[in-house]
Amino acid sequence: MPLSRRVGLAVAIAGSAVATTVLPFTAHAESTVLYVDQRATTCSDKGAGTQAQPFCTIQAAADVVEPGQTVRLPANRRFTGQVTVKRSGQPGKPIVFQGDTTYGAPNTTVNAAGEGSTGVHAFVLDGVHDVTVSGLSLGAPQEAVLVKDSTRIVLDRAYVSGGGAVADPGATANVRVTGTSSNVTVSRVRVFSPPVAGVAIDAGVTGAVVTTNIITDGPGRGVLVTDAPGTVVVGNTIAANCGNDLELAGNSAGAVVENNILTKRPAPRCGSTPTIAVPLVVSAGSVQGTKAGYNTVVGPGQASASYSWGGTSYATPEAFRATGQGAHDNAVDPGFGDDYDYQPVAAEGLTDAADPTAPGVPATDLFGREPADHPGIANTGPSGYRDRGALELQDSLSASLSGLPYSQASHPLNARFTVNYTASWAPGTATLDFGDGSTPLVVTPGQRFVDHDYPAAGSYTATLTATGQAGGVRKATATVLLNPVAQPWTQFWWSAGDRSRAQITVSAESVSPWPIARHVVDFGDGTAPVVSEGPNANPSITHEYGVGGSYTITSTVVDNHGRTASQTKTAGVGGPQAGVPFTGYFGGPTSHNGLFDNGTWALSYNKTDSRPGSTWGFGNPGDIPVVGNWDYTCQCQHAIYRPSTAAFDLSRRDGSISHVPFGNPGDLPAVGSWDRNGHDQVAVYRPSAATLWIRHDDGSYTPLHFGNPGDQPVVGDWDGVGHAQFGVFRPAANPWEPNLFIFRHDDGSYSTVTYGMPGDLPVVGDWSGTGRTSYGIYRPATHQFTLNNSYAGRPDNVYTIYNNIG
Repeated sequence: MPLSRRVGLAVAIAGSAVATTVLPFTAHAESTVLYVDQRATTCSDKGAGTQAQPFCTIQAAADVVEPGQTVRLPANRRFTGQVTVKRSGQPGKPIVFQGDTTYGAPNTTVNAAGEGSTGVHAFVLDGVHDVTVSGLSLGAPQEAVLVKDSTRIVLDRAYVSGGGAVADPGATANVRVTGTSSNVTVSRVRVFSPPVAGVAIDAGVTGAVVTTNIITDGPGRGVLVTDAPGTVVVGNTIAANCGNDLELAGNSAGAVVENNILTKRPAPRCGSTPTIAVPLVVSAGSVQGTKAGYNTVVGPGQASASYSWGGTSYATPEAFRATGQGAHDNAVDPGFGDDYDYQPVAAEGLTDAADPTAPGVPATDLFGREPADHPGIANTGPSGYRDRGALELQDSLSASLSGLPYSQASHPLNARFTVNYTASWAPGTATLDFGDGSTPLVVTPGQRFVDHDYPAAGSYTATLTATGQAGGVRKATATVLLNPVAQPWTQFWWSAGDRSRAQITVSAESVSPWPIARHVVDFGDGTAPVVSEGPNANPSITHEYGVGGSYTITSTVVDNHGRTASQTKTAGVGGPQAGVPFTGYFGGPTSHNGLFDNGTWALSYNKTDSRPGSTWGFGNPGDIPVVGNWDYTCQCQHAIYRPSTAAFDLSRRDGSISHVPFGNPGDLPAVGSWDRNGHDQVAVYRPSAATLWIRHDDGSYTPLHFGNPGDQPVVGDWDGVGHAQFGVFRPAANPWEPNLFIFRHDDGSYSTVTYGMPGDLPVVGDWSGTGRTSYGIYRPATHQFTLNNSYAGRPDNVYTIYNNIG
């Protein structure tokens, strides 16, 4: 993940040599973990530090922690105040202060200053030994981490800033190791904006290791080692600082400087004429026994040196080799750019070009990622493969897997898996283990869906394993639950294609683990049931009644194992009437119109003179048709609003009906995507008060006053913003006046348009597939729709739905 700038963090480690203090036994030694959580209501600094009763402060835990114990600090917490560590661990049993690195970078913060604290350092380790601080973001006014007179100390997987501004008299390093400290390791730490130095190793320190850190964007040096022989500086990325990136000063002989990326891209804070610094500086007193190699050193791009060795400057790696050092050094541009993530590009001389045998090299990079061998770049290190700098370039190998029961005829225990695996370095193989003991399937590149029949009902976890050419492995799992073979299920709907005849067609939708063998419909008029059977039993059966009226219809399906399922409904068969218009998305990119007539719906898929494309029954005379998306579907679902009882009846995707009382008698429906969460919410408009009432998913409601008494509601997406906006239709008051549409926009403004004539009914929809809602009218006197297409620059649609009107 990209590294981000953070401010105000610091750690300090200080202590005396290895003097051992015998600590009294406490009850805390009984547990290997002490917990700290200031947000816990049960926290107490006088408690036992258990998970049930954690300490409130880190200092309380630090005062009682024993060798071998870990002080656990939770994720997403910010602690204030300086932590001073006075207790030591033992060789092989260190004391550990552990934050959280679940997301690749520390998200547990310790800040010395703020909220009443006057702390100077976030962590101070003074005169202690065998202590590890890991997984923390640390901030302080001065040194972030101060280690003094201490040994076998580890600062790892941290984010550190602090140390004061460069102009401050007290400005210092972000991390300082000082006094008689020995064997101190600073590893996998992100150090931002070093004021004088990111990491300072002071005089008298021995055996320090600075490895796999990123130290950037500061006015000072990256790493400053002064009179500290035997220091190891390996595998760091030190860039964009105004001072020298890496400097061995005084007598710091016997050092190891390998695998680093040192680059002098001037940081913005250096000003228009930044001080010309040198990436690698080794003093005359530090030359003896020091080894430098496998480094990438990119100078400032001006007439200045990339190296200073024993007081002599060298402009390039090639020139530097005259010293007998710099074997395998280069000046390959790491391509950092200005995005601050400091991940080098894939390039020979950077990728697989480090010495993996150098001292201090950890097993993983700054983000905890293992080395990966790039198959397209030759390994130029002495053995194996390791990238230069603190970050390992990774193959983007990924694997994903999802699975669902996928019952099919004759395959009731089938599951379908969606598989995907990709890699920038080209994957080698991928296998799918179905989790039922069967032979894993080799998945071919580009294969998307895999079906599998399981031997019995139950829960199974499948595993997709992808292995890249570089040896990386990614796994993904998906669990499917296969229920016992279910009973058949059916529902049906009816439609009257030509309402001038008392004829309907019953269409059944059925589900069974085995094929449907028979469909029987009793039309409820005393005639013999109609049977369709065989391997291709027809799900749709047409019947003509002698006279129109109300009939109770029963549809029954039988699967080839003799199991049955039935549903009964009442259908009304009547003569044509003018109807009430409705609009919605019923498939395709544009809105469709239809007419509702005393419980019968007739839908036209064309915007030209035509017969209805589909009809069905739902509702009673006097109901108002409503169209919306109740179940997160891509197409509209029908409903009715009954003004007499102020209630909605919503037809759901599974065939059920949701009864939703809302509003007062006489209100008008105004359904729309008011919560903007992928489905519609019910609402009503009260013409007497010119007020819209929206019912939200959580049961609350919101009023909106808009329009005048007597207006009618319209709901659409007037601005093409992807959610509902409100408006009103004001019928013409006089024969010579036009109708008026008034559209309300998200910023509270409104626009108006005149359209139609007295007696028209409003319709709104996206007639042209522009993504914006337009307007139109239905004229009952002539049974004609007129739809405005000015948004799309097209002529209006004018058409009639035949054989659905009187």
